[in-house]
Amino acid sequence: MTFIAIGGAEDKTRKAKILGAVLAEAKGKKSRVLVITGATSYPEEAAKNYRRAFKNLGVSSCAIVHPETPAQADDPAFLQQIEKADVIFFSGGDQSKLVAALEGTQALSAIQEREKNGAVIAGTSAGAAAMSSCMITGGAPEDAEREDAITSGKGFGFAAEIIFDTHFMNRGRLPRLFNLLGKNPEKTGIGLDEDTALILRANGSMEVVGSGAVTVVRKNTASKTGFDVTQLKHGASHTM
Repeated sequence: MTFIAIGGAEDKTRKAKILGAVLAEAKGKKSRVLVITGATSYPEEAAKNYRRAFKNLGVSSCAIVHPETPAQADDPAFLQQIEKADVIFFSGGDQSKLVAALEGTQALSAIQEREKNGAVIAGTSAGAAAMSSCMITGGAPEDAEREDAITSGKGFGFAAEIIFDTHFMNRGRLPRLFNLLGKNPEKTGIGLDEDTALILRANGSMEVVGSGAVTVVRKNTASKTGFDVTQLKHGASHTM
């Protein structure tokens, strides 16, 4: 079981350090990659960018699928692609749209089964947010002092104890995590900067890859602020 959550806007040039790290957790260049673009409103552009990026990294098998409804998600051809994938990668866009297309489908059950059998599950931006069970769906950071300002919904729950937020320091989103952790104190908040990824492995270890930082936030009533905040940068390891 390996999950990789990416804060969005990851480098897709020939260097593509984060996408390379995703492949390294699977079978390297031999990985069979399945990119699910159901979150985006620009599927052709997303498909073009990821095909090129993974081809530049030496991958010869990269399938792109854009399910927008549960019926499309349960297409037998899509289910077969899931069964063959070593890497299942969710693109950015709107996490609510992605969850609406996959929740309760055979496709989501198949992805969960592939995860149990060793496939790497990765997601960027909306694709990372959807990995939470308590999934951020909206809300402006400047309004976060209001209890109802930050909205959430049910995500896929791949990382059930974590609330992910993305484009994190780039968009000043720390108050959003404070808001949701106030209502869900048992969770750990993870803020992911752009072009930055957090690798979560089955043994509980975490590793940061990319140019920004990962911010770990926990509720702590003994702290002056009520929260413990830790920043981790590229190469840092941490245990949940």
